[in-house]
Parts: sequence; C-alpha cells; structure tokens
Amino acid sequence: MPKVVDHEQRRRELGRALWQVIRQQGIDGASVRSVAREAGWSPSSVQYYFTTQSDLLAFAMRMISEVLRRAPTRSTLPPDPRDAAQEALERMLPMESELRAVAEVWVAFLSRTLVDDEARRINRGGHEHLSRTCRRLLDELAANGMLAEGLDLKLEADRLHVLMDGMVLHAVTAPDLMPPERLRAVLHRQLTSLLAKD
Repeated sequence: MPKVVDHEQRRRELGRALWQVIRQQGIDGASVRSVAREAGWSPSSVQYYFTTQSDLLAFAMRMISEVLRRAPTRSTLPPDPRDAAQEALERMLPMESELRAVAEVWVAFLSRTLVDDEARRINRGGHEHLSRTCRRLLDELAANGMLAEGLDLKLEADRLHVLMDGMVLHAVTAPDLMPPERLRAVLHRQLTSLLAKD
C-alpha cells in the first residue's frame, strides 16, 4: 500500500525550518537551499511545495498569523474580566519559546512589508486581529463597569495595541531589558491605569 503523505504537514515542517534559518541567519539567509539543509530535505523536494523563495516566505508569515490568532476562548480565561484581559494579552507576548520564535521571525519579516504586497496583507491581518482583541477586552471591562468614566475606548484600544507591538519589538531586540516579568508588569500597569478607582 502506498505511503500517504500529509502535504500540509510537510509544508508546515518547511515553514518551521524557515523560521529556524531566519532566527540563525536573518531573512537574507533564507533560501530554498538553506531551508532544505535545515529540514534535512533536498532542494528539489522543497521546490515541489514552494517554487519560489517568495512563496516560502509568504507561507511562513501566514503560519505566524495562525499562531497569533490562536486566541484563548473566553471559557479558558479567568472569570474576572481584569484577569482575563491580562492573561489573554500575555498569551500574545513572547514569554515562552514558541511565541519567542514567532516574535523573532515577525520582526525579521517586517522589512518585507515595505516592498511586498503579500507580506503587507498578511501583516495587516495580524494587526487587525490584535486591534479587535484589544477592543473586545476593553469592551468587556466597560460592560462590567470596571473602566474609568469618560474613556475613549477606540483610542485606548489603539494605545494598548501600540504598547503590545512595542513590547514585542523590545522583547526581541533587547531581551535583557524586557524579560517576561517586565512584559507582564508593563502590561499590568497599562490595564490598571484604565480601571475605575475603588
């Protein structure tokens, strides 16, 4: 009986090999040949799935978006909306190994968004997801009467989004200055600053 090949799984294996190449050599080191070497494949096998370097890079960027969109469902978060907001956003920061890899590769890919329409589209989708997440969490706090009065929720969601992007960038480029406990503290301070005073 012929062996059944899971082509999607093989693409993902190559995408993860590409992530590793980028983490070690930067985006300039990402080629079909270097990815083949990292994955233990022949270059022609890689080209069976991705005919160009651009195809491979776009797929790896989509994988990043998928990881970041794996948002926790409300039922898996703490019942208190304040704790839920903190935990949901922490799960999008590079505080554990998989998200650290994702963040490092995302930062490396950012320059492509200036020159590549597909990269720009994928990156925008990630931004829109984070923007919606920030707004949804703030809306839940507001609905429970936990936010200070008079806040512009759209503006505050934008501020939170920008803070998240900045923390990711700093955690990747200066990890000694922005370790996980600092990320957690900065996020907590921002969320607490929005809460109604007891």
